[in-house]
Amino acid sequence: MAKGKTKKKRIGLFVIIVLIALGAVAGFFTANYITRNDVFEVIGAQTITLSLGETYQDEGARAISFGRDVSSKIVSEPNIDYTTEGTYYIKYTVDDIRYRGIERYRVIVIEAESEANDESI
Repeated sequence: MAKGKTKKKRIGLFVIIVLIALGAVAGFFTANYITRNDVFEVIGAQTITLSLGETYQDEGARAISFGRDVSSKIVSEPNIDYTTEGTYYIKYTVDDIRYRGIERYRVIVIEAESEANDESI
């Protein structure tokens, strides 16, 4: 009688393990399917080169998380001095569980105009 109970417990344990494994595999494939089109990207050119005094109208970024557009949650932090030569960055972050802690950047290069551009013909 004890052997029969032990065998049933083993079969029950095996069934539970198989069901947990199947659930994990199904969850993995479901998550991959739901997030297949997810993206967090800068819109337009990644690097912009400007002359001193020129300004740039930021095109922003877009974010899709778990199939939903969460672009409205994107925060950009431009810190650009258009009157000073140098390399500047616009940092984008989004308050979303999928992209928490992830940052995207656009590079803004401010250059003095070359002498060739300053000469009049």
